[in-house]
Amino acid sequence: MKVKAKVSFAGTFSMISGEIKECGDKAILQDLLKAGYIEKVTIDKKKEGVANED
Repeated sequence: MKVKAKVSFAGTFSMISGEIKECGDKAILQDLLKAGYIEKVTIDKKKEGVANED
């Protein structure tokens, strides 16, 4: 899962504020989300090159 750090933190998994990183460890993700240190990153998938038909 891609996550963005709300604050800087260090440990087994470390990030600085504003950094976006991939993490696959569910236990670490759960702890950091619960503590409010990270947020999930959502990716908007837009189709390119497709014109609107009105």
